Amino acid sequence: MMYSCVTPNTVFEACETAHNGSAFRFSEPCVRLSAQEQYKRLIDAESARQGLPLAHLADRLDIARPRLHKVIRGKVRLGDDLRDRLFEALEIDAVRATFCVALLDDYKAYTNLEVVLTCEALKGFYYEIITRQRGEILVPLRPSIVHEAQGRAFELLLLHQTRVIEYDQTLQA
Repeated sequence: MMYSCVTPNTVFEACETAHNGSAFRFSEPCVRLSAQEQYKRLIDAESARQGLPLAHLADRLDIARPRLHKVIRGKVRLGDDLRDRLFEALEIDAVRATFCVALLDDYKAYTNLEVVLTCEALKGFYYEIITRQRGEILVPLRPSIVHEAQGRAFELLLLHQTRVIEYDQTLQA
């Protein structure tokens, strides 16, 4: 592609519909995974990270080994109940998993420190939504109180991080 032909239409046009190719298209478009497939891959990745084979996980949950293998690595649907049981067995944070799959569309982000911190900050809000959907009545908190609490928590976190870095530098010296 000659760059004299670069126009807003060729640059910002979607990769699949660009006629001459976009100047910002550096690779082939990736295949988007469904939420089902991303949850399966997250479960598979976490079990591998923890060194727990699917067969042992199936035994722990009292599920037939071939069935769990077909669900996680095959084309069999992963039901919500089984997904929740697998999350519990692998100690996968359901809020963080939902955040990665539903909002970020990237199950691999589950272990990123930034995602962990963001999800911990949003967890209270997420549980508030769930409890209100169930019809439970809670004492309402004003937004200013929530913002103040989050601000103080982040200040303490940053202060602690600074102290840890200083102590590490002191120990290395």
